[in-house]
Amino acid sequence: MLKLIGSVMIFGSCAALGLNARRELRRRVAAADAMLLALRLMENEITARRTPMPEIIDLLAKNENAVVRQIFSGVRRRMRERSGLSLSYLWCAGMRAAQTDAGLGREECGVLCDAANFLGRYDASEQKAAIDTALHRLQMLRELAFAELRDRGSLYRTCGIAAGLLVILVLV
Repeated sequence: MLKLIGSVMIFGSCAALGLNARRELRRRVAAADAMLLALRLMENEITARRTPMPEIIDLLAKNENAVVRQIFSGVRRRMRERSGLSLSYLWCAGMRAAQTDAGLGREECGVLCDAANFLGRYDASEQKAAIDTALHRLQMLRELAFAELRDRGSLYRTCGIAAGLLVILVLV
């Protein structure tokens, strides 16, 4: 009886690990989608309206998307608390602080931090070029995460079930 209970527990834990990995990939894809939308909004504000970066960050901090609102609220708060530091430093600190809670991967956060080196410092065309580069890189990372979700999503479940069945066969 103990073997059966142990087998069921191992089977359940393997399946839970697979489901958790799939859930994290879904969060990562959703966070990348949200940041792509935020970057496009920034690009439009910079090129069409010539809106200053602090105003764009305020606008994004009030965004209806929870991920965008969470990340840019942190950046805005840092800008108010530490006004003597550069925008790129505060941007990166805000991105890194919200990375885990927002569901961003380390690579996506790195792309967004790289873009911060040009935001708010140069003319609109250079800022647009930086955002275009970040959009392209972030889109590629999003597609990779989505492909991994599509390809490995069922793999995670299958591995959990296979590992659980293997343990059951060995123990029984």
